[in-house]
Amino acid sequence: MAWAADAEELLPEPEFPHKMSSNLFLADGTVVGRALTQFGDTAEGFTASLTVHVPAGCPQDVLEHHLRHYAVEFRNWILAAATSVRAR
Repeated sequence: MAWAADAEELLPEPEFPHKMSSNLFLADGTVVGRALTQFGDTAEGFTASLTVHVPAGCPQDVLEHHLRHYAVEFRNWILAAATSVRAR
């Protein structure tokens, strides 16, 4: 992904030891972006860095759709985790 060659992805390991990344693909397999999630524990719970890299020419509605998807997906996971912790 030449368009992302200079994109910094990794945050400091001590603060964000849990990392996941994935490419964003079109139906034909073309890579059109990259998602990176990084998490770290805090005294109150956790902190997260959720990053999406897309080419500058990406239509704004595509980026907005992905960011909304991210927001819903992570909200659901956080609520499920909180419910699980309270149930213990």
